[in-house]
Parts: sequence; C-alpha cells; structure tokens
Amino acid sequence: MRLLRLAAAVIVAALIAVPAGTALAGETTVVMPGAMNQTDPAVLDAARAKVAAGDTKGAIAGLAPYVADHPQDGAAGRLLGDLYFRVPDFARAEKVWKAIVAITPDDREAHSRLGSLYAAQDRINDAMREFQLSLPSRGGYVGLVMIHKRAGTLAQYMASLQYDTDQHPFDVAKWSELGNAQRALHHYQTAYDAFSHVVAIRPSSCAARVDVANALVDLGRIDPAITHLNACLAVDNNYYPAVVNLGEAYLEKNDHATARPHLDRALAIRPEAPEALVDIGFIHDAQGDWKTAISYYNRAIRSDPMKPEAYIDLGYDYNEHRLFPLAEAAYIKGLSVSQDDGRLHYMLAVTYNLQGKIALAREQYRHAIASEEPIVVRAAQAELALLPAQP
Repeated sequence: MRLLRLAAAVIVAALIAVPAGTALAGETTVVMPGAMNQTDPAVLDAARAKVAAGDTKGAIAGLAPYVADHPQDGAAGRLLGDLYFRVPDFARAEKVWKAIVAITPDDREAHSRLGSLYAAQDRINDAMREFQLSLPSRGGYVGLVMIHKRAGTLAQYMASLQYDTDQHPFDVAKWSELGNAQRALHHYQTAYDAFSHVVAIRPSSCAARVDVANALVDLGRIDPAITHLNACLAVDNNYYPAVVNLGEAYLEKNDHATARPHLDRALAIRPEAPEALVDIGFIHDAQGDWKTAISYYNRAIRSDPMKPEAYIDLGYDYNEHRLFPLAEAAYIKGLSVSQDDGRLHYMLAVTYNLQGKIALAREQYRHAIASEEPIVVRAAQAELALLPAQP
C-alpha cells in the first residue's frame, strides 16, 4: 500500500544521499471476500517467525499442510505463495495463488501476485490479464505500466487511458486508472490533475482523497496533502490508509512527535500493518535507536514479506554499522520479491562498493539506472561514473 514518496535523505559513507526512509502507504483498502475463512493467527505467526529467523523452507514446510487442508484461507495461501515466490519456486507459487482465485475470483491481492510472477517469467499477456484483474490495487496499476513498457505498448496504453477519460468525463474509475498510471511513470502533476477530477466528482470518497494526497506529496506540497487526508478522516475516522498516510505526511515534515500517534493508531486499526511498522522503525532510527528500529523492520517483513521498504531500511541500518553481510542479505532477500526495485539495487551496489567488490557494484548500479525512479537513476549514474575503469 505504499503511495507516498521515500523522502528521508541518508548518507552511506561518503556517497550520494539516497531515499531510504519511510515506507508510505495509501491505496484503496482491499476487503477480502466473505467467502474466505479467517486465518488461524497461530499458523501465520509460526510461519512468519521462521521467516524472520531465516528459515524460509521451514516456514513453507509448516504452512503448506495447513493451506492444503484449508483451501479457503486466503491469507495463509497468499503467504505460502509469497514464500514459494521468494525461494524461488514459481510453479508452486502459481499453483497456490491460482487456487485462491479459483475459489474467490475477485481476490485482487492474489491476482496482483500472479501478475508479478508472470512478469518475472516474461509472460506478457498473462501478466497484463492478472494486473488488470487486480485493479484498483496499487500493484496492479504499477504492474500494468511496467508490463506495457516491456511489451513496447506503453504509448498506446496511455493513449487509450486518456481517450477513455475524454469520452467518459464522469467515470471515476477511468480517471483513477489514468492518475495511477501517470503516477507510476512519475508524471506527478498529470497524476494530480486526474485524481482531482475524481475528488471533484466524489468529494466524500476517502480513496480519492488519499490519491490526491499521494500526488501532492510527490509534488512536495505536504500541507495540502494533510488537508485532504483530514477531509477523508472527517468522513471515516478509521480509514487505515488515511490514518497511516497522515502519520507519514508528518514524517515528511520531520515532525516525528505529531506523526507517532497517528502511526500507533494505524497499528491499532490494522495490527501488524507493515507500512506503520516500517514508519515507526524509521522514527526509532531518527532517534538513534537502531536496534529497536531493526525489530520493527523485521516485524514488517514477517507481516508481509512481499513489500520492499522494510528490506531497504533494514539493510541501511546494517550498512551504517558496517555489518555488510547482513546488509547484503537484506537487500538480496528484498530483490527476491521485488526484482525491479531500483532502490534495492542501488543500496546493494553501495554495499558492494564500500567493500571493494567493484564488479558486483557496477552490475547493481546498472540495474538501478534501468529503474523508474529518477532520483535513484541520477544517484546510480553518478556513483557508476566514479568506479575504476574496467580492465
């Protein structure tokens, strides 16, 4: 549910500052269908504890029999698929996620995961179909942009979105899709314009208010973003994306004292929410308590091993304290679930560079340059230019 930008500048040794701070959230809350049984918390807790201890295979061994016996437990199935994806065992991950959507066809989280899996396998048409089925999830919008770019059809896709909004000016779903696609391309002003259309049509929509807040933060306009988030909370005081994003907006203002109660409340609304856990960890980092910060990052990874932000901040802390093998492990684990994340590639490159592993650093800088995040691309280009020439 990450929507707002990573904005905390950090310095790794003498290198250029890279955003590696808050993991910001805000996409439309996904309410899973009632047909799916609730999860036995002890089962997920046991699996997540093994993941945190580095025993992914043990987590799979403990979780797989439960999922086989409880095929309607969507949360457990999604986690098992996540772990297979991370190993990686793509065939088993696909089987688990497809079993979920066979029972509950509108499980958007499972469709988004299938899209990512097919994208990793260069199954373009399958990935497009699954990402489309995952909408309005944030991952689905980003995935569609990524896969159309890979297929060479991005211009046509964006033109079709613009045409659809021109032809249906009061269709909020079409404006939202256009805005999210523009935001995925880092076209923040055009994204803001599209989201503003949705707010004008549905001013009481919390999802629309959060989307506008995202774009405003992208544009560096934090106070107007806070206004929109408060407008949402006046309608629904327990809307998790607005609560956690409000805390994150105050983090953007470096106002940790105001941010923390909102983040604590976000955790109360959604226990073990990974975005809030990473944000609170970031606050502990800012206060110099890096060991407590690490505990929060690990909790976030246990809660959702598919989100990259906790790996980024965890690796950064290890890097800062020259625990390079642990930093490498954090970044590599992150890349196992988010192969195209430019921040992870950049930070792994920095870690290799600090240890004199120049060939490995060069490879990771090149991956970072191929990413979609302009600030990461610029930093990676500058660092790559400083490396010794290849023999």
